[in-house]
Amino acid sequence: MNQNPGPDSPTWYARREGKVRGPYHPDQVTRYILLGRIRLGDELSEDGQRWQPVMKCSELLPEELSGEPSWDHYQRLVMARVNADERRSQRRREADGQSPPAGVAERRAGTDRRRVDSNVESFTCHLMGMTGTEPRRERPSPLRTYLLATLLVTLLVAWFGTAFR
Repeated sequence: MNQNPGPDSPTWYARREGKVRGPYHPDQVTRYILLGRIRLGDELSEDGQRWQPVMKCSELLPEELSGEPSWDHYQRLVMARVNADERRSQRRREADGQSPPAGVAERRAGTDRRRVDSNVESFTCHLMGMTGTEPRRERPSPLRTYLLATLLVTLLVAWFGTAFR
């Protein structure tokens, strides 16, 4: 993840909870902010000494984070994150004609190890109106059946008891 910047290349360091990471190229910082690897609550520094919140470094903030919050804005942000994620499989990148951004080496070969979170998958299916399985139906407890039968017998006895007097 760390790269060796050239002598005239600007470098940035990121700090979260006292842990310093970097140096990063400005383009890499922007991409990491977009992907959430550098959070808006983290701090950035050009020299590793003077720190400022990420929100104060407007030149590094991705343009997808600016703008009026709306559904379209959110969709653009999600698509920008998908396009910026270098973890996509090599075949998909080659098919899209994309390569990793400058300064980011391909870290591994092989298949993609990410797994779909079942909660995300079921939530997505719920939003799309697709259900793979019917919802579980709760079986009535036997206690409920006995109580209902007892109540019915009590009512019948009370009704017939007053009718024969």
